[in-house]
Amino acid sequence: MPIFGALVLLFGTGCATKKKPSVMAAPPPVPVSGTDLDQANVEKVRAGETLKAYPIGRYVDPNNPNVMHESHVVYRKEAGASWNLAPNAPTVVPLGPVLAVSDGATQGNPLPAELEQKVAEQNQLMAALIEQNEALAAELAKLGKELTDLRGRAPSGGAKGGQ
Repeated sequence: MPIFGALVLLFGTGCATKKKPSVMAAPPPVPVSGTDLDQANVEKVRAGETLKAYPIGRYVDPNNPNVMHESHVVYRKEAGASWNLAPNAPTVVPLGPVLAVSDGATQGNPLPAELEQKVAEQNQLMAALIEQNEALAAELAKLGKELTDLRGRAPSGGAKGGQ
């Protein structure tokens, strides 16, 4: 039996080699339909940050007059990224069993009947004024032509000294 124990120890230590952990490269993430937004729809959901570049010439450091900074560009974040709370996309409003698309930018406010009647009256008055304006313009053109004809017939040079 002691030989059997020695053999187990001998074979047990000989087989116990450290195995290198296998490093498998993770496969690239597969895009899942409905989880990623395309660039056209990103602005409908979130507004990106606004960056501006300011070129600065040479200047003396205000904290240390022995240091001069060479001209360079300073980048400043003017506005951070934020959620778009007022999208231009139509909003689906549930109306019971039927869905309607509500887009305030494309649908006008419904006018009361009295206001619609007043607008129609103003449109008729505007059409009448345009007709009168065209008639007066034609009359003025006619009078202007007659005036130039009369000036053309009048003797030029005034009265001649006669004998």
